[in-house]
Amino acid sequence: MEGPSIHLAAEQLRPFVRQRIQTVSGNSKIGIERLRGKRVTDIFAWGKHLVFQFEVFAIRVHFLLWGTFAAAVDGESVTGDYRRSSPPRLMMTFRNGDLTIWSASIKFIESNCARANYDFTADVLSPTWSARKALARVRRFPEAQIADVLLDQSVFAGVGNIIKNEVLFRTGTSPFATVAELSPLARRAIAHDARAFSLRFLELRRQFALRKHLEIYGRSLCPRCGGRVRRRVHGLRHRRSFYCPSCQAT
Repeated sequence: MEGPSIHLAAEQLRPFVRQRIQTVSGNSKIGIERLRGKRVTDIFAWGKHLVFQFEVFAIRVHFLLWGTFAAAVDGESVTGDYRRSSPPRLMMTFRNGDLTIWSASIKFIESNCARANYDFTADVLSPTWSARKALARVRRFPEAQIADVLLDQSVFAGVGNIIKNEVLFRTGTSPFATVAELSPLARRAIAHDARAFSLRFLELRRQFALRKHLEIYGRSLCPRCGGRVRRRVHGLRHRRSFYCPSCQAT
């Protein structure tokens, strides 16, 4: 799950704030029984982290590549079209609903204010996101492929493989170009579009309309030139890029 889906999850789960956990189960080995009876004081997103704050500690959920969740409030599903898998990592029930999480990493944060542990200027969906700081971080990796840098959560928190592919296509950038090979203008365009497309991704997820609006990810033909879209696993993170060699020659 990418950053916009995590931010949407934080919105969908707001009805559980100020609610106590009545039952807890799942195959997590971190001691989840500690959660029973605890009251949720806050739910927030940072990058790909979904955080549940309690009075003296928090839990951080990272959905990795294939994690997902489902929740119902007052008997109505609030999570739309997320894919389900099994067995559950964590299940929590509240007076007003329930939440199930699959295939995720769950960790405790020993803090009564987990928000203070995060730099929100790095989160592309945060109101305090800083393009200046993002570009300064990008310049630290002159020999890295730009596709790898976009996926670095210390640089662009919340950007995942879908956003990476769309941003590079929208800016006409080759996923194999190194940071040093890109002009300052090109780097600025990529940074700003990482935020712009992440915000659009969030709105499309709210409408359950993301897939039909993607231009390059998962496509066979380029929507601009009609050429065949190529696919390659590459870079330090070994993630797949979808790209048009004609339209992304930079």
